[in-house]
Amino acid sequence: MFDPSGKVQGPKLREAIKSLRLAQLAQDIFPDGYVPKINQSKGDYRTAMNRGNNASLVDKPSQPFNVYQLTRQIVHECCWDNGDNWGNQNNDLNYCSSLLTRIQAVTHSPSLRAVFNENGGLESLDSIINEFLSSDSRTLRICTSDVSYEFYAREIIANTIGRKLLNRARSEEFRSRPLLVILDEAHNFLGKRVGADENAIKLNAFELIAKEGRKYGLNICIATQRPRDITEGVLSQMGTLFVHRLTNDKDRDVVERACGEIDKTAASFLPNLKQGEVAIVGVSFPIPMTVKISRPKIPPISDGPKFNKLWTGNG
Repeated sequence: MFDPSGKVQGPKLREAIKSLRLAQLAQDIFPDGYVPKINQSKGDYRTAMNRGNNASLVDKPSQPFNVYQLTRQIVHECCWDNGDNWGNQNNDLNYCSSLLTRIQAVTHSPSLRAVFNENGGLESLDSIINEFLSSDSRTLRICTSDVSYEFYAREIIANTIGRKLLNRARSEEFRSRPLLVILDEAHNFLGKRVGADENAIKLNAFELIAKEGRKYGLNICIATQRPRDITEGVLSQMGTLFVHRLTNDKDRDVVERACGEIDKTAASFLPNLKQGEVAIVGVSFPIPMTVKISRPKIPPISDGPKFNKLWTGNG
């Protein structure tokens, strides 16, 4: 999200996050919420690192830290290392100036307030997911409509949720209580890379769920209007496909390659399916089956503007 560039910004950002995690774990040693380093002794830092299992926790991705202290901490990371002490500020700060500007823009952006919870008082998404998984509730709906498209916020949040669920699945939590994850508009989240070329990161949590989640009791259902944007590796893992009308040749080719059970004759019907009709293809169906989907009792608001009325002034 902060998109560090060059060979200096990335390491400084990672070291700053590590220091802030330590400050969170040892608030009695670092009451100001960050680890001061410029012209400071390493005594307090070493004491905090040697306490309990802090040395391993600071490298744990899920370990929390105060993101609003990030720019201050990066400034303190840009100093000389003099053995038992840190020295004066060095020239690395000049290389990190653009990174500091981006961090300020991201963390204080009004459109990303839902991500960083700037005003406080809101329950964290992590605690909501934990509460749902430990309860008898059957459905949890997570809507990202209020999350901005800026800075890859939606993609990163969705990938974080997927990674959290996958880690819990690998811990055998869903063996006795299988979980189904439904990912709508899946083409926005699968096969995505964020960041500059040299520091690009692949957001592959849901791809891993599709490939290995089933054996842990974590299953996935994806919905998309653009099958060609879904990687074939993911589509090939789908046991059953519900295929509505496809008029694009590339979309049909992808579906045909993903489904060993569908032949050219059956695929030729896909462009001719009517509204509400769907072809079901999968391991449980010896031959593709066409069914009619009933209209929902509460239809979604998915119609576009009525141009004939709006443009003629009759709306």
